[in-house]
Amino acid sequence: MNESSSNGRSAGIVLGVVGMLGFSGTLVTTRIAVTDFTPLEITCARIVIAGGLGAGLLLLTDQRAPPERRLLLPILVMGLGLAVGYPFFLAMALETVPAVHGAVVTGLAPAATAIIAVLRTGERPPLPFWVACLTGFYAILYFAYDAGGGHLSLADGWLFLGMLSLGIAYVEGGRVSRELCGSVTLSWAMLFLTPFATVPLLIGLDAFDVFAVSVASWVSLAYLGIISMFLASVFWYRGLALGGIARIGQINLLLPLVALGWSALFLGEQITTTAIVCAIIVHASMIVCLKSRI
Repeated sequence: MNESSSNGRSAGIVLGVVGMLGFSGTLVTTRIAVTDFTPLEITCARIVIAGGLGAGLLLLTDQRAPPERRLLLPILVMGLGLAVGYPFFLAMALETVPAVHGAVVTGLAPAATAIIAVLRTGERPPLPFWVACLTGFYAILYFAYDAGGGHLSLADGWLFLGMLSLGIAYVEGGRVSRELCGSVTLSWAMLFLTPFATVPLLIGLDAFDVFAVSVASWVSLAYLGIISMFLASVFWYRGLALGGIARIGQINLLLPLVALGWSALFLGEQITTTAIVCAIIVHASMIVCLKSRI
């Protein structure tokens, strides 16, 4: 491996970690936000906030020319997975289960990302990568099963659909980000979706009581739109483009564990011994995946 490739991989890992840390607060803030907002309201508000930020970024960087026609479909697919499917399914699940339960199931996202990356981009991870990926996957799966009291629920189905949406979004966005930078890709995706997200918000505006919403819910909604939906995604997609989609996608194996920490800190949810054991297994798996040549 030459020096430029090594530097690109290292930069991709750093950017991926920054993005993951931004994403890690999504579970807690969504859990708080659903006490005052519906899943549809949260989903649409995230898009509108990110769309405004994206428009400002494109204007400031003088990148107003729309993407090439061949890139429009993957950008739209990325936006639908990242900004519609994932947040909507996540909010549906967190209406009935605690953030800690959602956190553990999000560990399925790296495996979904790796599989879709192989199918869509031709990346060919070596055998140790897949062994480590499956090890982390089964650790998270067992943790989810144990956290659910020995069974899976409808909420797990919503979470599974959310992880599938996220995997598709990561792969499509990572592919486009190799030609357009991550911030431009994300900005155009949000701009394409903003008109459609604005309509439901305007329709429900007359019946909405601003003063009935808690400060915590407003802060959570702002976090979801500014950091989780936009800033973290900018870093994440750039990391995918530099370090490889399948490899950098495995950084998200740490996301459930970081999210567990936020759940304990802000929501008072308990971290069990099983969580600690799974944390060690998942961390070791991630290191193997990141060191793999793809």
